[in-house]
Amino acid sequence: METHSKRLSNVSVGMGGTLIITIFVVLSLTIFATLSFTTAHSDLKLAVKTEKISSDYYKTSSKAERILSDVYSAMMEAKENISADSAADKDKLYFDALSKKLSEFEDVDYVYEEGKFTVYYESSGEMNQKISVGLEVFYDKKNNDPYYKITSWNLANIELPVYEEENYDLWEGIEIK
Repeated sequence: METHSKRLSNVSVGMGGTLIITIFVVLSLTIFATLSFTTAHSDLKLAVKTEKISSDYYKTSSKAERILSDVYSAMMEAKENISADSAADKDKLYFDALSKKLSEFEDVDYVYEEGKFTVYYESSGEMNQKISVGLEVFYDKKNNDPYYKITSWNLANIELPVYEEENYDLWEGIEIK
């Protein structure tokens, strides 16, 4: 009689391989989830920083526009100080009147030389940025009308002061005799 040996258990040798693959897949998914979370968190921090800088830029730009509006108002007030039948040097009289008006502003500088009137001012923000503006002012004698041309409107970083490092020797040590 022939005797056959039959296997009495259902467990196959391939069960260990499946378990290792399952553990590898779960571990891989956990690593990718962690990486995606850290990427999303850094994107959020970047978005918040960008929002703050953009908001500060628009506040700084708005401040520069208000100063420009004040300069234009001063230009119109200086125009009204010139009479229609005044001397032939209307432009010189106008620029003298404008100089008096602009001297009332503490944050506006101007230069008048060789018939060229230039206005400079800066608008500083809170996030290490400023807008520097340059204007060239003209006066039309025929129409008794002043106008300006923006020569520069530049956004720049504010130069922060550099502090020298001071090293303090907090522990003088023990003298060995």
